Amino acid sequence: MVDVPENFSMTPEQIMQMQQKPENPLAKYLRQPAIYLKLPSEGKYWEQGALEMPLNGELPVLPMSTRDEIVLNTPDALMNGQGVVDVIESCVPNIKNAWKMPLTDVDSVLIAIRVASYGESMEYNSVCPSCSNSDTYEIDLRQFLDMSADISGYLTPFEYKGMQVHLKPIDYSVINIQNLDQFEQQRMIVTLNNDNISEEEKQARYYEIFRNMTRYTIKNVSGSIDRIVTPDGQTVTDIEHIEDFLENSERQFFSAMKSKMEDANKGIPPKNVNNTCSECKHEYESPFTFDQANFFAFAS
Repeated sequence: MVDVPENFSMTPEQIMQMQQKPENPLAKYLRQPAIYLKLPSEGKYWEQGALEMPLNGELPVLPMSTRDEIVLNTPDALMNGQGVVDVIESCVPNIKNAWKMPLTDVDSVLIAIRVASYGESMEYNSVCPSCSNSDTYEIDLRQFLDMSADISGYLTPFEYKGMQVHLKPIDYSVINIQNLDQFEQQRMIVTLNNDNISEEEKQARYYEIFRNMTRYTIKNVSGSIDRIVTPDGQTVTDIEHIEDFLENSERQFFSAMKSKMEDANKGIPPKNVNNTCSECKHEYESPFTFDQANFFAFAS
């Protein structure tokens, strides 16, 4: 044991120096931004605090880390969406809450992480609509990063019986709920094909599927409503109030809302690629969907 003199004292600066960890000599070899991304939304429709937008509007994108690779191979984290969120926030540090990332930016962020981690080229499979031959093609993902989105359709509210309904793109949390719902419906449909289930049980499960699909549709629409301003000037933003209104409103409002959403989403350009079949030489265009399945396929 070391004897400490009674009159011994340290300045706050000396205490801080003792508490500081020695600098890691490997720090300069840590991952650095590989590319910079301009969000199609330009930062609009992000929840306050969910995004720190640099002054130049370009987000630095880091390659995936070893920890990210481990996360991508954790089935539970992928199933509930948390794995995707963790990887996005790790690779794009300016994104503080990826759950609140609007639909307009989801594909661009995932593609940017893919390019930063593995390069701009990516293989994909496509089936010829003429002869059903399956080919493997290679695509340059940078073409999709250069695509801009027209969000003007969200800027103008639509009026219904004196109410002003202001729209917004759905965010990643709503997209994740949709993915989980679709997976659950598919699982239930497979179960229904089981001959050991009675007709009564099948009817009950058909009803459950229908009820879940209704809930999914309402959440999809409510997630696209930013706020509703009533004729007397009251602004409603509470999601429970909005969902309750959607469930009990007139059919005409729901139809008008869906039509407005479809028009607004037309501003998000489709990602199509041109293919030539190696067998019959048929030239065709196919949509390139960069969803979670594609995103995790290259990391497995």
